[in-house]
Amino acid sequence: MGSDDIDQALLAGRRLRAPPARFARSASATNRDRVSVVRSLFLAALGAMALLTPPAAYAGAGLDLGPYKGKVVYLDFWASWCVPCRQSFPWMQEVQATYARQGFVVIAVNVDHDRGAAEQFLQAHGANFKLIFDPNGDIAAKYKISGMPMSVLIDRDGRVRFSHVGFYESKEDTYVSQIHQLVSERAP
Repeated sequence: MGSDDIDQALLAGRRLRAPPARFARSASATNRDRVSVVRSLFLAALGAMALLTPPAAYAGAGLDLGPYKGKVVYLDFWASWCVPCRQSFPWMQEVQATYARQGFVVIAVNVDHDRGAAEQFLQAHGANFKLIFDPNGDIAAKYKISGMPMSVLIDRDGRVRFSHVGFYESKEDTYVSQIHQLVSERAP
């Protein structure tokens, strides 16, 4: 697939087989800039859609993974004051869009005590994935969260297979590789 094909796929909103970030790294500088602009516009549109989502759409302090049996779940714990969370949100939107058709879902659990702070964060950063508000930290305690952000990657059988404390752009390839590994495994 050439860089022009990638641009056309992004413009048409088609799912790419590999993460768009990998394509951008291998494209020429001009094409990389075009892909970056298209990706930015796509993520801005997702953020605008999040602004239209009323706060009542956010789940309460419970987490039921039953409806996600047979899916790969990226469970992310975040807070409005968390600087790396600002970097992880666009990335999570990208992987959600890339792998959704393969049975992948992102669920973001906010641990702020002040829901207003979480909503301000979401207005600034948007989300195209399920959001849960956990002000008492009940869900975070269950998963033994030790830092912000922290993500837990759960396989199709409901088993925790990988976890990460923090979000590092230098480790994005590792995160994507683990997601790809789990979505490639057969459903139960």
